[in-house]
This record gives sequence, structure tokens and C-alpha cells, in this order.
Amino acid sequence: METRRVKVPVATIWKAKASPRKVDQPALDGDGKKWVEQMSVEQSVALSDDDLLETQALFNDEVIIDHFEGDWAKVSIPCQRDDSDSRGYPGWVPTKLLSDQQISYPPVTSIVRIAIRTAKLYDENKKPLLEMSLGTVLPQTGTSGDYIEVVTPLGKGLIDQSAAVLPFVGANAGETMVEMGRQFLGERYLWGGISSYGFDCSGFAYTLHRILGFDIPRDADDQQENGLPLSPEEILPGDLVFFAYDHGKGYVHHVGMYIGNGKMIESRTPGAKVDIAELTEPKFAAEFAGFRRYLR
Repeated sequence: METRRVKVPVATIWKAKASPRKVDQPALDGDGKKWVEQMSVEQSVALSDDDLLETQALFNDEVIIDHFEGDWAKVSIPCQRDDSDSRGYPGWVPTKLLSDQQISYPPVTSIVRIAIRTAKLYDENKKPLLEMSLGTVLPQTGTSGDYIEVVTPLGKGLIDQSAAVLPFVGANAGETMVEMGRQFLGERYLWGGISSYGFDCSGFAYTLHRILGFDIPRDADDQQENGLPLSPEEILPGDLVFFAYDHGKGYVHHVGMYIGNGKMIESRTPGAKVDIAELTEPKFAAEFAGFRRYLR
């Protein structure tokens, strides 16, 4: 089994090699931030309407190579569980966004999770190399002054120690996730998104859990089938709430995070933004499909 690692801040994983449009060139180059900023709302909505994307992978995420075709690789992402492939979420990615060869890291005693919206990775001479997204995970090899020493697909590097410190802390993990999520209120929905530059509904839940070290499936339907089922009387901030077609009995198509007082924070839908919604909103009340907990 051959593996590679993502060597850009965010690698977008496509449904097919023919999926990208002209406007998607920044994503093909690994510049997710520029890509999201220059897309129109209509172009962003079309990612969903035309079913162009599968998901995204963050810097240093490992991918399993199925095969190469020209400048593309068919991959699976082990850190993103999905019921369609036991190896992880599948899709297509430009080969240039991956390491040139398989990378084996030396034994490490801990890992670092980027806990702020974005953080710089520096080389050993403290020269900036790239900007990493919230949720990026790196092996730690030591400390050096105010820096954490890490190993990456680009070699040894440094990050500010503050980048791994949670900027929002609640009374427990659930409340902490809620506070982490609030910083993205007003951010535009991105179909397939899992980074600080844009989330879809399940990507929002996935990344918030990932920051705190909780491994949950990538998509809403898989998230709803796992975790601990809860009654309405048991729910707490940080728990997930799901919605399905056919009056809550069909395919699970949406997930939000409960924040208390009958409300949830969510990355709502293509063309919308991260917002706070009432669970009693008619659309949600009619499609309610249950609660799940992955914490504690």
C-alpha cells in the first residue's frame, strides 16, 4: 500500500478529474484561501448542485494511493471515515499537491493540533513556509524557545507554541467546541469544506471534533449512525443534531451542533453562511432525525 501526504495547506478532493472548472484553478494549485475568496456565491453553490467535490484534506494528512492517471491520483483519506470505502474517503486530487514519495516519520511522543484559525509553519531558520488551517495535525519532536518543533512533508519545521493553545475554553469539551465554532459565524458555506476557509455542515462538525482529538466520521449520515444516541432530555452543548428527508426517516442530509436553549450552530446550506438556528424552525422540526454524542 503506497501512501503520500498533503504538502499544501488544503487539498481539495474532487469527484472526478474532469470536475474542476476554470474558476477552480487556485484549488488545483493548493491555494484554498484564494479559491474561496474569489469564487462568486453562484460558483460556490454550483459545487454542490453539480456534485463536483468529495471533501478536502489538510496539510500533512496521509492519503492512500489507489492509482495515478496523468497528473492526478485516485486516493482515499484514512483520517476521514466513510461508509463507501473502508480505507477512508475516496476521490481525485492533483498529484502536485502530495509529497513526492511515501513519508515515514521518526517515533514521536506527541502530536500538535493547530487550534487557531490559521498558523504559520516556519523552516528551521524561522522563515515562513506556508499558512496552515485550524485542525492541521503534526508530529511534535521537541520545543525550541517559543516554538514547537515538528516534522512535516516539507521537512523539519517550527510553529509558534500559541498556535496549539485553544483560544476558547469552555467548562468541558462540548462547550469548548461550541465556542470554537462561534468564531466562524458569518463564514460562507463551502461544499466539501473542512478548513478555516469554508465548511460544509458535516465538515464543520468533523473539524471541531478533530481539534480536540475526537475521531468522528466525515459525513452527516455516517456521523448519525455512530456515536452515542441521546434523548432530548440528555443533550448538552457540543452534541450533534441530525436532519433527514421523509420527515426525519430518510437519508440524513444535515447536521448541526447543539449550543443550548434549543439552538444549534451550523454551516447551513450552499449559498448560506454559518449561523445559529432554532431547532423549532419549521424545516428542522419536520426533518429531525436524532442526537448523537462523541465526547466525554
